[in-house]
Amino acid sequence: MSTHLITADAYFDGITHHAGGPYRIRVNDGQIEEVTKGALDVEASADHAHVIHSAFVLPGLVEGHCHVFLDGGELDFQTRKAYLKAPFDEMSSRARLSVAQNVDSGITLIRDAGDIHGVNTRMKEEIDADPHSVVDMLSPGVAIRKIGRYGSFMAREITDLDGIVQTIREITPNASQLKVLLTGIIDFEKGTMKGGPQFTLEEIRVIVETARESGLLTYAHCSGEDGLRLAVEAGIDSIEHGFFMTREILQVMAEKGIAWVPTYSPVDFQLQRPELAGWNAATCDRLRAILENHNMHVALAYGMGVSVVTGSDAGSYGAVHGQALIDELFYLHHAGGSVADVLASATSLPRRLWGCPSADIVAGNQANLLLLEGSPFEDLNHVRRPLGIFRRTWHPLAEKAG
Repeated sequence: MSTHLITADAYFDGITHHAGGPYRIRVNDGQIEEVTKGALDVEASADHAHVIHSAFVLPGLVEGHCHVFLDGGELDFQTRKAYLKAPFDEMSSRARLSVAQNVDSGITLIRDAGDIHGVNTRMKEEIDADPHSVVDMLSPGVAIRKIGRYGSFMAREITDLDGIVQTIREITPNASQLKVLLTGIIDFEKGTMKGGPQFTLEEIRVIVETARESGLLTYAHCSGEDGLRLAVEAGIDSIEHGFFMTREILQVMAEKGIAWVPTYSPVDFQLQRPELAGWNAATCDRLRAILENHNMHVALAYGMGVSVVTGSDAGSYGAVHGQALIDELFYLHHAGGSVADVLASATSLPRRLWGCPSADIVAGNQANLLLLEGSPFEDLNHVRRPLGIFRRTWHPLAEKAG
């Protein structure tokens, strides 16, 4: 039997902050046996060959929205465009690096958001087949979009209602959840959405019903009031991005239990590096207004009981895998989420919503732990300095993170 004793000054169990330690987390063969308060005494130390000391422990982090086949750190527009025609093996190599970047940031569950090439399916298969992997992955395989509309790099085209049902049934074998392209993207220069919703209310309802018949949750790329209203009326399970949100839509989301993944990173990057796209002062003002509106509604969402989930859209321009998810914690906290709320958004909440095994730090759960050098309740920057991950055994990250 492999026994580890993890000590911490404080910990977050996935819901509650436990300060005033020290605490001891006893793990036998990868399962949490007990969590107790008190210093490590001589007898306990002698009985356990594997003792790991840290200042703070929390469940492994969750990246709720990313594209592992894309490199968010590549900032040359032409290189990014050319890459979309790269060989499958090259994309797969990039995806493995993306997964490694997530792990190095303390992420132990990734939800990919689709690619047309099947790279995410390959990555999920590799992860599932590796008994030593510290990370799990959910993937839609390919997403769905209306013919001729936004999303060619990640979605299959649908023309009519019959096509919706047929395509979803074809996608289901490789899908953890169903990703829907419900709207286009933001026109930053105008500060509005490009085009209207891709699907009608009737079509979205068929999408949701067919997905549920197949046992799949739905998550929709969706921004703009028109698209958001359709999404919540049809009962989409999760809104991704959700720019131009309103209080009224949030109220419906709270009533229906619809989650929100706000994905600040790609939009904020446009504001932080406007020279890359050639944005002028007026466009920067519009970007700032979009983000301020986002902040206001994220704060409302937390206050209204909407399930806010962390996701960075990593792989998008300027959103680097791993790093971008950590940035999302700061965006959510800046918007008004408490540290406990933000950490729950990145640990326990998404796992519960998606039916994944719990990583909460309680006796009986499999150990899925992230160890930090300090408490994020004292300084949130400690999430940027992971010491290591404990899943089945100890995986130090300090050298990589340094």
